[in-house]
Amino acid sequence: METQIKIISAKKKVKLIKSYPKFLKSKKKALEEQFGKEKTERILKVAFEAYPDIVNLTPTFKSAMYDALLGLASKLAALKKGMRSAGLNTEEFVRFNIEQTRISASKIPGFVRKLGGKIYLSSPMRKYLKKVARTVNTNGWPTQLVDGSKHNDYSMSIETRNCQMVAFWESIGEGDIKPYCAFFDFSAAEVMGLGLKQISDYDSGLCKYCFYKKGKVEWPEAINKIIN
Repeated sequence: METQIKIISAKKKVKLIKSYPKFLKSKKKALEEQFGKEKTERILKVAFEAYPDIVNLTPTFKSAMYDALLGLASKLAALKKGMRSAGLNTEEFVRFNIEQTRISASKIPGFVRKLGGKIYLSSPMRKYLKKVARTVNTNGWPTQLVDGSKHNDYSMSIETRNCQMVAFWESIGEGDIKPYCAFFDFSAAEVMGLGLKQISDYDSGLCKYCFYKKGKVEWPEAINKIIN
Protein backbone atom coordinates (compact mmCIF):
# COMPACT_ATOMS: atom_id res chain seq x y z
CA MET A 1 0.00 0.00 0.00
CA GLU A 2 1.39 3.38 -1.03
CA THR A 3 2.12 5.76 1.83
CA GLN A 4 0.19 9.02 1.64
CA ILE A 5 2.47 12.06 1.64
CA LYS A 6 1.71 14.48 4.45
CA ILE A 7 2.02 18.28 4.44
CA ILE A 8 4.10 20.18 7.00
CA SER A 9 2.38 21.33 10.18
CA ALA A 10 0.64 24.69 10.56
CA LYS A 11 3.40 25.76 12.97
CA LYS A 12 6.12 25.04 10.40
CA LYS A 13 4.12 26.83 7.71
CA VAL A 14 3.98 29.98 9.83
CA LYS A 15 7.71 29.74 10.60
CA LEU A 16 8.62 29.42 6.91
CA ILE A 17 6.40 32.31 5.84
CA LYS A 18 7.80 34.57 8.57
CA SER A 19 11.37 33.76 7.48
CA TYR A 20 10.78 34.40 3.79
CA PRO A 21 11.31 38.20 3.70
CA LYS A 22 14.79 37.69 5.16
CA PHE A 23 15.53 35.04 2.53
CA LEU A 24 14.46 37.37 -0.28
CA LYS A 25 16.50 40.22 1.19
CA SER A 26 19.60 37.98 1.10
CA LYS A 27 19.09 37.51 -2.66
CA LYS A 28 18.28 41.10 -3.58
CA LYS A 29 21.77 42.45 -4.19
CA ALA A 30 22.86 39.53 -6.38
CA LEU A 31 19.61 39.70 -8.36
CA GLU A 32 20.06 43.41 -8.97
CA GLU A 33 23.64 42.92 -10.09
CA GLN A 34 22.69 40.26 -12.61
CA PHE A 35 19.23 41.30 -13.77
CA GLY A 36 18.79 44.96 -12.83
CA LYS A 37 16.58 46.73 -10.30
CA GLU A 38 13.37 46.69 -12.30
CA LYS A 39 13.37 42.93 -12.84
CA THR A 40 14.50 42.35 -9.26
CA GLU A 41 11.55 44.31 -7.88
CA ARG A 42 9.17 42.16 -9.89
CA ILE A 43 10.96 38.93 -8.92
CA LEU A 44 10.76 39.72 -5.21
CA LYS A 45 7.14 40.88 -5.37
CA VAL A 46 5.89 37.81 -7.22
CA ALA A 47 7.98 35.43 -5.08
CA PHE A 48 6.63 36.96 -1.87
CA GLU A 49 3.04 36.72 -3.07
CA ALA A 50 3.43 33.15 -4.33
CA TYR A 51 5.14 31.75 -1.25
CA PRO A 52 2.14 31.08 1.07
CA ASP A 53 0.46 28.87 -1.54
CA ILE A 54 3.71 26.95 -2.06
CA VAL A 55 4.15 26.42 1.68
CA ASN A 56 0.67 24.91 1.81
CA LEU A 57 1.87 22.18 -0.58
CA THR A 58 5.25 21.54 1.03
CA PRO A 59 5.49 17.91 2.20
CA THR A 60 7.06 16.46 5.32
CA PHE A 61 8.90 13.17 5.65
CA LYS A 62 9.25 13.33 9.42
CA SER A 63 13.00 13.95 9.15
CA ALA A 64 14.62 17.20 10.26
CA MET A 65 17.21 16.91 7.47
CA TYR A 66 14.73 16.30 4.67
CA ASP A 67 12.18 18.77 6.00
CA ALA A 68 14.89 21.46 6.04
CA LEU A 69 15.76 20.54 2.45
CA LEU A 70 12.12 20.80 1.38
CA GLY A 71 11.81 24.08 3.26
CA LEU A 72 14.71 25.50 1.26
CA ALA A 73 13.22 24.08 -1.93
CA SER A 74 9.94 25.85 -1.19
CA LYS A 75 11.74 29.18 -0.87
CA LEU A 76 13.65 28.63 -4.09
CA ALA A 77 10.47 27.54 -5.86
CA ALA A 78 8.81 30.87 -5.11
CA LEU A 79 11.96 32.64 -6.28
CA LYS A 80 11.78 30.64 -9.50
CA LYS A 81 8.20 31.81 -10.04
CA GLY A 82 9.35 35.37 -9.50
CA MET A 83 12.20 35.00 -11.98
CA ARG A 84 9.89 33.44 -14.55
CA SER A 85 7.47 36.37 -14.19
CA ALA A 86 10.39 38.66 -15.03
CA GLY A 87 11.12 36.78 -18.25
CA LEU A 88 13.95 34.60 -16.89
CA ASN A 89 13.91 30.90 -17.75
CA THR A 90 14.58 27.81 -15.67
CA GLU A 91 18.17 27.54 -16.87
CA GLU A 92 18.89 31.09 -15.67
CA PHE A 93 17.34 30.24 -12.31
CA VAL A 94 19.56 27.16 -11.94
CA ARG A 95 22.70 28.99 -13.04
CA PHE A 96 22.00 31.87 -10.65
CA ASN A 97 21.64 29.54 -7.66
CA ILE A 98 24.75 27.52 -8.44
CA GLU A 99 26.77 30.71 -8.84
CA GLN A 100 25.48 32.09 -5.55
CA THR A 101 26.39 28.87 -3.74
CA ARG A 102 29.90 29.06 -5.17
CA ILE A 103 30.27 32.69 -4.13
CA SER A 104 29.12 31.90 -0.58
CA ALA A 105 31.45 28.89 -0.40
CA SER A 106 34.43 30.97 -1.53
CA LYS A 107 34.14 32.95 1.71
CA ILE A 108 34.65 29.80 3.80
CA PRO A 109 38.26 28.59 4.29
CA GLY A 110 39.02 25.57 2.13
CA PHE A 111 40.13 23.40 5.06
CA VAL A 112 36.79 24.03 6.80
CA ARG A 113 34.85 22.94 3.71
CA LYS A 114 37.00 19.82 3.30
CA LEU A 115 36.52 18.99 6.98
CA GLY A 116 32.77 19.16 6.38
CA GLY A 117 33.20 16.67 3.54
CA LYS A 118 35.17 14.27 5.71
CA ILE A 119 32.54 14.44 8.42
CA TYR A 120 29.74 13.86 5.89
CA LEU A 121 31.31 10.60 4.71
CA SER A 122 32.48 9.49 8.15
CA SER A 123 31.20 6.27 9.71
CA PRO A 124 29.15 8.01 12.45
CA MET A 125 27.50 10.29 9.89
CA ARG A 126 26.68 7.40 7.56
CA LYS A 127 25.06 5.64 10.51
CA TYR A 128 22.92 8.73 11.08
CA LEU A 129 22.12 9.07 7.37
CA LYS A 130 20.96 5.45 7.25
CA LYS A 131 18.54 6.24 10.07
CA VAL A 132 17.33 9.27 8.12
CA ALA A 133 16.87 7.12 5.02
CA ARG A 134 14.76 4.61 6.96
CA THR A 135 12.56 7.39 8.32
CA VAL A 136 12.08 8.99 4.92
CA ASN A 137 11.42 5.60 3.35
CA THR A 138 8.71 4.88 5.92
CA ASN A 139 7.06 8.22 5.23
CA GLY A 140 6.65 7.92 1.47
CA TRP A 141 10.01 8.58 -0.18
CA PRO A 142 11.69 5.23 -1.00
CA THR A 143 15.33 5.79 -0.04
CA GLN A 144 18.34 3.60 0.65
CA LEU A 145 21.89 4.43 1.67
CA VAL A 146 24.59 1.93 0.71
CA ASP A 147 28.13 1.89 2.09
CA GLY A 148 30.99 1.53 -0.32
CA SER A 149 33.11 -1.62 -0.15
CA LYS A 150 36.22 -3.16 -1.66
CA HIS A 151 34.05 -4.30 -4.55
CA ASN A 152 33.23 -0.77 -5.72
CA ASP A 153 35.01 2.57 -5.95
CA TYR A 154 32.63 4.85 -4.04
CA SER A 155 32.42 5.72 -0.35
CA MET A 156 28.65 5.90 -0.18
CA SER A 157 25.68 5.79 -2.52
CA ILE A 158 22.14 7.06 -2.10
CA GLU A 159 19.32 5.49 -4.07
CA THR A 160 15.79 6.88 -4.27
CA ARG A 161 12.64 5.97 -6.15
CA ASN A 162 9.49 7.99 -6.78
CA CYS A 163 11.46 11.19 -6.16
CA GLN A 164 9.36 13.41 -3.94
CA MET A 165 11.47 16.46 -4.68
CA VAL A 166 10.42 16.27 -8.33
CA ALA A 167 6.84 15.54 -7.23
CA PHE A 168 6.85 18.68 -5.08
CA TRP A 169 8.09 20.92 -7.90
CA GLU A 170 5.48 19.41 -10.22
CA SER A 171 2.71 20.00 -7.66
CA ILE A 172 3.35 23.75 -7.73
CA GLY A 173 3.57 24.00 -11.50
CA GLU A 174 7.36 24.11 -11.78
CA GLY A 175 8.01 20.62 -13.11
CA ASP A 176 10.40 21.88 -15.78
CA ILE A 177 13.07 21.87 -13.07
CA LYS A 178 13.24 18.06 -13.34
CA PRO A 179 16.37 17.81 -15.57
CA TYR A 180 18.21 20.10 -13.15
CA CYS A 181 16.66 19.11 -9.82
CA ALA A 182 19.87 17.52 -8.53
CA PHE A 183 21.73 20.85 -8.55
CA PHE A 184 21.13 20.98 -4.76
CA ASP A 185 23.16 17.81 -4.20
CA PHE A 186 25.95 18.63 -6.61
CA SER A 187 26.38 22.17 -5.30
CA ALA A 188 26.68 20.82 -1.76
CA ALA A 189 29.23 18.17 -2.81
CA GLU A 190 31.29 20.79 -4.62
CA VAL A 191 31.34 23.00 -1.54
CA MET A 192 32.59 20.11 0.63
CA GLY A 193 35.24 19.03 -1.87
CA LEU A 194 33.65 15.63 -2.46
CA GLY A 195 33.35 13.66 -5.66
CA LEU A 196 29.79 13.01 -6.77
CA LYS A 197 28.43 11.17 -9.77
CA GLN A 198 24.84 10.49 -10.86
CA ILE A 199 24.63 6.86 -11.95
CA SER A 200 20.97 6.88 -12.96
CA ASP A 201 18.32 9.61 -13.05
CA TYR A 202 14.62 10.14 -12.43
CA ASP A 203 13.50 8.93 -15.84
CA SER A 204 15.09 5.52 -15.22
CA GLY A 205 12.87 5.01 -12.17
CA LEU A 206 15.86 5.02 -9.83
CA CYS A 207 17.91 8.06 -8.84
CA LYS A 208 21.33 6.84 -7.74
CA TYR A 209 24.20 9.05 -6.60
CA CYS A 210 27.69 7.91 -5.64
CA PHE A 211 29.90 9.95 -3.31
CA TYR A 212 33.69 9.77 -3.33
CA LYS A 213 36.20 11.02 -0.76
CA LYS A 214 38.46 12.06 -3.61
CA GLY A 215 37.68 13.10 -7.14
CA LYS A 216 35.51 15.78 -8.63
CA VAL A 217 31.86 16.61 -9.01
CA GLU A 218 30.64 15.21 -12.31
CA TRP A 219 27.69 17.44 -13.03
CA PRO A 220 24.75 15.84 -14.89
CA GLU A 221 24.89 16.70 -18.57
CA ALA A 222 21.83 18.96 -18.48
CA ILE A 223 23.33 21.09 -15.69
CA ASN A 224 26.80 21.02 -17.17
CA LYS A 225 25.48 22.67 -20.33
CA ILE A 226 24.18 25.56 -18.23
CA ILE A 227 27.26 26.29 -16.15
CA ASN A 228 30.00 25.66 -18.73
